[in-house]
Amino acid sequence: MAFNLTAAGAHRVLVRYHGPEEAKYLPGLVHLLNGPTVGWAVLTSTLPANTPDTDLPKEARKFACDLVLIVRLEHVKNKERVTWSLSSPEETSPRMTNSAERPQPDWASAADLFWRFLSAPLSAMTSDTAPDWPAPNVAQRTELIVIAKPGTLVTGLPGGSHKIGALGRLSMSLDLPVSLGLEGHLVGWKTSPQRVFVDHAGQTVTLHQVPVTQWSLTLSLNNLVFPSLGSEWSPRGGRLSIRAALDQYMGGLLLTNRANIGSTSLPFQSLPLLTFMLGAGWNWSWPEDPIQFYTTLDAGVRFMFPQYKVFWVEPIIPVIFQPQVGWDYRFAKHQSVYLEVGPTIEWVTDSSAFQSSLKKDTNNAQIGLFGPLYMEFPLHVKVGYRWSF
Repeated sequence: MAFNLTAAGAHRVLVRYHGPEEAKYLPGLVHLLNGPTVGWAVLTSTLPANTPDTDLPKEARKFACDLVLIVRLEHVKNKERVTWSLSSPEETSPRMTNSAERPQPDWASAADLFWRFLSAPLSAMTSDTAPDWPAPNVAQRTELIVIAKPGTLVTGLPGGSHKIGALGRLSMSLDLPVSLGLEGHLVGWKTSPQRVFVDHAGQTVTLHQVPVTQWSLTLSLNNLVFPSLGSEWSPRGGRLSIRAALDQYMGGLLLTNRANIGSTSLPFQSLPLLTFMLGAGWNWSWPEDPIQFYTTLDAGVRFMFPQYKVFWVEPIIPVIFQPQVGWDYRFAKHQSVYLEVGPTIEWVTDSSAFQSSLKKDTNNAQIGLFGPLYMEFPLHVKVGYRWSF
């Protein structure tokens, strides 16, 4: 079946071929009718061979075709006898009936040129000087049933977005024929988009939905320097997520010397510090979106290792808070990369010791908020990899 609209307002023709070697002759006929000389949009009939031609008007209305072309080909000695008729599905008799004899094409490519003799008589029937053809009567309506999880928001139907009811089905009255691009959105379920062509009554379409994964592991770089390991849990694959991470500073890349950390030829640095983070996130995107946007709020307890011998809570800044915005890009089924950006808010227990510990030659800045809280700049940046399961 081929349906190629070549220009706005072009006639739509339903073509039925009767004769031998359909695979050899029919493509050339379709190419001629769909070409610039005739300029029709062509649909080949799918009726079984034993179905009478009287059923063609019904099929033409189904696909909004205003012309019906019937072509018969017979082998007669060394020639091909072609008989054709052109009619409207809304008229009782053809407007054109004719026949001709043509030499048999003796090589494969000649079949594409075989039908050129039809170009002039057929294009004349739809020229500007020819009588108008009646529009096909396609004012048929039917009920399309869409089946999906209750609560699914379906787009692509007439009238905007529609929500699937508690019974898991939605009935929509439509004019025939119509082509629909359906998309579904439901928190906790990933819905595949689906193209549907509605051409007869009683059609039902079921949207394919799979549950969203609930768990994920993350591997990231804090400020593009220190590796961090984390895990996340989204109950029932919903928008809310609970997250935990271990941010370590005992081994990282030395990209700049902004903190005057050590003097070594190797591009690594080490600080006797660990932070255990616990927080929550909220996903603002639909599961189908390739880029997920979310916000998080994490709280962390900082632990230090003086000379890597003693383990205790860092006394000056024991707790930090990190509100962040994040973007997650899925490049594979269960894999994605993400970026999180946000300020670090520090809870300072000893303000004087905190001020004296700040190095004057760094690019960092601490802004006092209220009470023991300070905000550190520049913003905290985390780039990572997320594996969901």
